[in-house]
Amino acid sequence: MEMVNNHVGDLPQDLAFEQQMTIVFSDMRGFTALSEQYNPHKVYETINASLALQSKRIAEYGGSVNKFLGDGLLACFSGEDRSRRAFHCVQQLLLDLKKLDDDKAYLPCHVGFGLNDGNVLFGLLGDNTRREFTVIGDTVNTAARLCGIAEPFKALMTQNFVDTLHDHEIEDNYAFVDRALFKGKREAIRIYAICS
Repeated sequence: MEMVNNHVGDLPQDLAFEQQMTIVFSDMRGFTALSEQYNPHKVYETINASLALQSKRIAEYGGSVNKFLGDGLLACFSGEDRSRRAFHCVQQLLLDLKKLDDDKAYLPCHVGFGLNDGNVLFGLLGDNTRREFTVIGDTVNTAARLCGIAEPFKALMTQNFVDTLHDHEIEDNYAFVDRALFKGKREAIRIYAICS
C-alpha cells in the first residue's frame, strides 16, 4: 500500500524498501516421491489443501503470503509483535497440518517450517514483461535453509528470531536444538525448535 500511495502510475524498476520482517518458509517433505507414486490430481488436491490452510492461518495472524513455492510458501510478518504472531501462527499450523495428514481424503502432508527475523529488502524484481514483489537478503536465505533441514511437522527458528519474541509465557514452547554452519556463512547459528 505504501508503494502504491507514493508511486502513482508506473512503479520504478528499482523500487525497494529496507524493513525489519519475520520470514516464514514452509515445504512439504517427500513431495517428489508423492509425485511419482500417485495420480497428479490427488497430489494437486493435497498440495492445494495444505497451502489453503496455511494461507488462511497466516492471514488470521496478520501475515501475508509473498509467494507459493510448489508445495510450500514464503510468508512475511511485519509491524509490531511480528515474531510473536508468526510463532503462534506456525505453532497452530503444526497442529492443523497434523490433522490434515490424518485425513484419509488426502495424501500424506508432511510439512516443515523455517523462521527468521531481521532486515530484508522488499521490492520489485523482474522486467517489463514480468515483475513481482519479493523479499531478499540473508534473513530470507537463512529461513529457507532452516526450512530445508526441518523434519516433518517441525519448525526451526534462529537465535535472531527467538531474541525478538519478548514473551516469557511462550518460553516453554520452544527449545534449543543445535548449532549449524550453513554453506556460505562464516559462523554457525543457534537453532531452536517449536515444541510440539
